[in-house]
Amino acid sequence: MTNWLDKILSKAKEAGAKLTDSFKKKTIENADLWSSCPECKKMFLGKQLKENMHVCTQCDYHFRISANERFKIFFDNAQFEMIQTKRLAEDPNKFKTELKAYKDQLKSAKRKTNQIASLVSAHGKVNSLEMVCSSFDFNFNGGTLSMQSGQNFYEACEYAVKNKVSALAVFITTGGAALQENLFALYQMPKTILGVQKLKENKIPYFVVANVNIGGVSASFGSLGDFHIMEPGKKTIWGFAGKRVVQGTISEPLPDDFQSASHVITTGAIDMVTHRKDQKNVISNLVSILLKKQNVQQSIVEEKFEEAKAVNQ
Repeated sequence: MTNWLDKILSKAKEAGAKLTDSFKKKTIENADLWSSCPECKKMFLGKQLKENMHVCTQCDYHFRISANERFKIFFDNAQFEMIQTKRLAEDPNKFKTELKAYKDQLKSAKRKTNQIASLVSAHGKVNSLEMVCSSFDFNFNGGTLSMQSGQNFYEACEYAVKNKVSALAVFITTGGAALQENLFALYQMPKTILGVQKLKENKIPYFVVANVNIGGVSASFGSLGDFHIMEPGKKTIWGFAGKRVVQGTISEPLPDDFQSASHVITTGAIDMVTHRKDQKNVISNLVSILLKKQNVQQSIVEEKFEEAKAVNQ
């Protein structure tokens, strides 16, 4: 009797497990199929969202996107070559909490994004102009600036100089410096600044395009562009500390749109607010203007040199 009952219970358990797995798969499939806008709450097909560059078709909310999606949108025909960089030691502080070790967080982020760090870089053509593009991925530990991310950006700047590209653009969606790496993460601030300096010394235009730009990134290479661009929306952020921290410090109410694109543009901290669909053309047009100006200046210098040479003869 007991054996018979055990067999029935065992089969019922197996059937329940299969049903649960099937339900989970369907839930995941539906999550990929449908998307909800955090701003206007509109539901629409994930395919439709992708076709619209991950921008809400109703309210223009700009979703945070992966580095790979960013490259596909920015480069001509979605063709680009990833820039390989030196691999650094991970988790220098052996950081862990009661919930999870930092090394496990990194492993999980790598599996999720198929990247070695929150910031990666690629080389390709943008409206036929050779450019380097670096991009944060918020899915990788909130896009925090780590040792590896800083190294990746610095080497992207070196790559841009070595290959004499027309410009370098960095797309920022970051939570600031990686606290788990404390000082090692903060060291990336001067390191990335040195990278930007290499660009300026070689007259390579540098563009900063931000969705969320705060903390150690905004206090370093995130605010050193020749042009600073923000994506539109109430949830886009540009600042150092978050709104709640600032409000708690000064004990005064802040505007509803504080640190958003509509507010920051009035302060002069950024140059323009540009829709995702227009960013590629805006940046390539500005690069073309700058390159033309450089060529004109170079021809003037050469002309003056020839005149001086003729006088001396």
